[in-house]
Amino acid sequence: MQFEINGRQYQSAKMDTRKQFHVARRLAPAMGSLAAVAASGSVDNLSVLSPLASAIAAMPDADCDFVLDACLAVVSLNQSGSWVQIANRSGGLQFDEIELGEMLQIAAKVIQENLGGFLPAKAAPLPKQ
Repeated sequence: MQFEINGRQYQSAKMDTRKQFHVARRLAPAMGSLAAVAASGSVDNLSVLSPLASAIAAMPDADCDFVLDACLAVVSLNQSGSWVQIANRSGGLQFDEIELGEMLQIAAKVIQENLGGFLPAKAAPLPKQ
């Protein structure tokens, strides 16, 4: 998937299925809030974003690092026609100009692309047994 943030062109590859599972597992406490954001269709609604922010703030640092590292590892930046990975092997960013807001937007795009099936716009009813 290709996308643009702050005038820079990015592309992301799909995470392997096992990595998607582990990212989803770590995001599970925030999934309800993520689904509410998806259902609202807007990230401008503070009543929707507040629970999401609280859920993310409650995540252990190691889980946040795992999710960010997994997301950033599949993203490349277009540098004069060549695609260059934005994350190095140790998890750091290759480009100092990518700041916090941009990094979070990149991660959100990757999560949306890779875990979209886990974030339905409306929760489906449970099947009757």
